[in-house]
Formats: sequence, structure tokens, C-alpha cells
Amino acid sequence: MIGGGQIALHKIQNLLRFRLNICVVSPVIHPDIEKLEKDGLVAVQLKEAEEADYQDAFLVIAVTNSPEVNDEVARKAKAMGKLVIHTGQQELGNCTIPATLQRGRFTISISTGGASPTLAKQLRDELEEQYDESYGEYIDFLYEVRQTVKKVESDRAVRRRLLKVATDPAFYKDEQKRMDFLHKLQSKAGATDR
Repeated sequence: MIGGGQIALHKIQNLLRFRLNICVVSPVIHPDIEKLEKDGLVAVQLKEAEEADYQDAFLVIAVTNSPEVNDEVARKAKAMGKLVIHTGQQELGNCTIPATLQRGRFTISISTGGASPTLAKQLRDELEEQYDESYGEYIDFLYEVRQTVKKVESDRAVRRRLLKVATDPAFYKDEQKRMDFLHKLQSKAGATDR
């Protein structure tokens, strides 16, 4: 991460869920980035960036408050074969990080190809309301159903039908109904194990 301001902080917060080794290179850093460093979540080098700082990086994100520095970092990093995100001018980079909503196994990623990160975030925020934390539990239920159906049913048509039944919206809303359906399938699995 070349730059240590507010935008760098937002990018870091988005990347932390991937458990990456994040190194921030900037002569000045946001206080929240300092806290992340103290918590051992990022490394910080308080200095102007040099090529050697991103020589071994997989991904380079240019987020300084200087368009010239960002342009130079992006150009040099791309010449090294790195993945590059240039927050000021998308076309100078070669990749983007989509806005992402995650609920357990369930992930939705939204990208505008750099045209409007703001719109991507707005859409993600709308989807967060539609798919609250309980949606992750519903996806876990579907996973358990699928694993059980694969064990108990050899007929593909019957498997497909059972898996389709499990996606009925009534299961999302009713935890007891999910438990009853899964228990019934697991009972069948127990009967076939004997």
C-alpha cells in the first residue's frame, strides 16, 4: 500500500478479511492505520516509497495524495509484472477490488470496472439490508442439505428435486422448518448406513 491516508485505510480494511501481509509505505499515516500496526495487522514503513519497497509484492495499491507519485508507482509496478490498483486513474492500473458482501459461505462481489466505486458500494449496502447475517445460516443449511442428499440419494433427478425444495424461501424464514427437513434427510442417511 503506497500511501497512508483515509483511502489507504479503507482499502486496508477491505483487504484484511483476506488475511494478507499488508505493508503500508508512507511518510505519514492515518491514526487508524497506526492502530492496525500496533495490533499486528499491518506493517508500516514511514518513508517515501521506492521501487525496492514493492519489489516482492504481489499487489501494489497506489493511494498517495500525489497523482504524479501514484502514476510513477503504477507504471513501475506494472513493468515489474505486479497487479496494480491506481485509485486516482483506474486505467493506469490492471486490476480492481470489487465491493464485497459476505455472509459465511455466501459472497456477492460487485464491480463497475472502476467506473464508479461509489455505486458499487451503494449497491453492496443495499444488498446488505436484503441479505442480513441470518442469510449465512440459511446457506449453511443448504450446504448441510447438499452433503446429506449426496450421501442418501443416488438418483440424480431425486437429488435435484430435494435440493430445489431446500431453496424454497420458506426455509430461509423458518429455522424450525430447516431443522425438521434436515433431520428427516439425516434420518434417511442413518437408515441407509445400517
